Parts: sequence; structure tokens; C-alpha cells
Amino acid sequence: MWLYRVLLALASPFIARRIWRFHKRYANYRVQETLGHWGTVQADLWLHCASVGEVLAAKPLIARWLEVNPGKQLLITTVTPTGEEQVQKWFAGRVQHRYLPLDHKVCVQRALADLHCPKLAIIETELWPNLLQTAKAKGMIIQIINARLSERSAKRYEKFGCFSKPLMALPDRFLAHAEADAKRFQSLGAKDVSVVGNIKFDITAPDDTEAPIWREAFAPNDEFVWIAASTHEGEDAQLLEAHQALRKQVPQAKLILVPRHPERFDAVYELCQQQGFHTVRRSEDVLDTWSQAEVLLGDSMGEMMRYFAVSDVAFVAGSMIERGGHNPIEPAILSKPVIVGAHTFNFADITESLIHDQGATRVHSVSELVTELLRLQNKADRKTMGANALANAEANQGALERVLLSLSSV
Repeated sequence: MWLYRVLLALASPFIARRIWRFHKRYANYRVQETLGHWGTVQADLWLHCASVGEVLAAKPLIARWLEVNPGKQLLITTVTPTGEEQVQKWFAGRVQHRYLPLDHKVCVQRALADLHCPKLAIIETELWPNLLQTAKAKGMIIQIINARLSERSAKRYEKFGCFSKPLMALPDRFLAHAEADAKRFQSLGAKDVSVVGNIKFDITAPDDTEAPIWREAFAPNDEFVWIAASTHEGEDAQLLEAHQALRKQVPQAKLILVPRHPERFDAVYELCQQQGFHTVRRSEDVLDTWSQAEVLLGDSMGEMMRYFAVSDVAFVAGSMIERGGHNPIEPAILSKPVIVGAHTFNFADITESLIHDQGATRVHSVSELVTELLRLQNKADRKTMGANALANAEANQGALERVLLSLSSV
């Protein structure tokens, strides 16, 4: 743990800066909770979801847990205020929320001092050493849900075996995505690992009456619309280059560009303008201006499913650079053809399965992306590929009930 303490000390100025940014930007951010001032909390289950992505992944699980556990109390923690916004949007008045304390020992111990809760479940592999040690010392049962570990991350853990093996031994159970993830956790010292699948598959296409309205506003003449979802720095320029090349052959083609992080919204909007695109922002919410736009900037949170629904083809970003890609399940559930870049190690098994079942394709460059978008101008090809994507997603459902069983059995 000495190495972790050194790294944490070195990172403290950056952590403080992030807290200050959250405090200045978000009225719902409660700094005192981040410092461990929780007060007394009584709950039957504590579920930690780092940010928006984890809250979205956990949404069906939360809804189902509340349904099968009437009268019981659920505590949800997030790191980010955008994650808290989604918790309140869907579950206000039905769950308790706190911000996760900084993983400094004093902050964690202060927060958990008056916490009365027997179980902690963490969505995905967010392993905070001081948090896990303190929860374990209180006798809490700890489970890691939707646990995934890429080969790259596993190799990093292996380099610090003296640190990673004690860390992996702290949770009572890992509920892994796939067999490959399970083997990596076990090799690093995890004690109890089960393969249950991915709860992100256990979503259904929402009955969204707004999506057709958005589609009509943005593409009133049924123009071709593609989305670049959850983009990172270094990708936006490439994707706009692809859109420029696409429009040379399909002049009416339109792009929905959705940056992964809110702090990049303004910079990406400026980039779109610099590239000469007529761009509108979702946040401006003036639908009657959308029809003239060439790019719609998705500068909102929690609306990704609607953006996918409006689109004809989905490019899942984080994959044109070595970020590792993002979750392709949501567009698959909506029967959308999926395109990914070369780097998908964060969701390797899911992506490869989709590609194998011909619900997704992989591109390695801007030119290959343009070629694939041109191929998918054919509606019959889009329909076939989208149906393959949906079939793959539905075949992988069922993890949700297995997770609920595990949560109730310990």
C-alpha cells in the first residue's frame, strides 16, 4: 500500500483541481460528502456507480432491485455530479445518494463511520484500496458487478503484484463479463469469481416518443444520419474529416457528434465551426433550426439512446485512438448497424462477438470509415446488419437476474 499512498499524494493537486471544477460548475455537487461528511446513513445495499456510464449500466438493475425489495433502502454513490443527475432523474425519492469520498483513509473512515449497511456492490472494476479495506473492516460483503479486465490492464496489475494481489483479495466476489475476464481476475488473486455476463445487455429499447420528433426536425427529408458516440480528444477531427468526405458523395448526409465528457462540449463545437460545418447544439433546444444543420452536437447527458434512435448508423468512438472503445450494446439493442475503430480492448469480447455475427464492422482509418458509411447508404444492408446486431444482443441477455441472485445470496 505504500506505493498507492505515494501515488495518491502525487495526484492530490489534480484531484483538488477536479473537485474545484465540479464545485464551480455544478450546483448539485456537495464537496463535504466528497471529504467524507456523510452523516448517518442506513441502507440494505450500497451500490457504487462512478459516473453517467455506470449509472446507465446499472439502471435496469436498480429498477429491478427496488421492485423485488419493497421497503428496503438503497444507497447509490457516484464520483461525478453528472452521475448524480442521472440518479435523481430516474430514482429521485426512491434511493439515497452520496458522493463517494476521496480514497484518503481519513475521508473514507469518516464517511463510513456512521454507515449502517451490510453489502457493497461496485459497478465495473473501480477498486479503491482504502474504500475496500475500510468496508471490509466493517464486515461488509463486497461484490464487483459487471467486472471486466482487459489484457492490457491485467498486465499493468501484474507488474505490481505485491499491490494488486492483496487488492484483488479484498472483494468477496467478482461477477465477471466473460471467461477471459474471470481468468485474469483469478490470476491476480481474486478468490471467488463467477461468469454471469454483462448486465448492459439487459436493456430494452425505450418507448421514446421524442425520438421521431427529433428525427423529423434534423432529417425532415429522410436524409442519411450517422452518429459518432462518446468521442475523445483526437477523434473529433478525424470524424469530421470523414463527414466532409462523405458529404462530397452524399451531400445531404448529417452527423450527430457526441463528446464523451461535458467539459469538451465547447471545444468540439468550435472545432465543428472551424471545419466549416453548420452546427447546432442540442442544449439550445430550438428544433426548428435543426433541419439546416450538417452537424448536431450532442451536448447533453443521459440522452444517448435517443441519439442512437435518431441515427441510421452508429460509430462507437474511443476506438479511433488507443482509448479502448466504448459499449456497443445500446445501438445494437436499437437494431442499428455498428461501426468501430481499431482499438476496442475495453469491450473486446462484446465487439468481436458483434463483428462475428455481422452486426458490426471494424475500420482502421478515416478512408475505411467513409467507405463503410457509403456502403451503408443501402437501406437493405442497414436493415440486415441492424437485425444481426439486435439478435446478438438479445442472445446475451440474462445477466441481470444472475446478479440479483448473487446480491441476495450473501
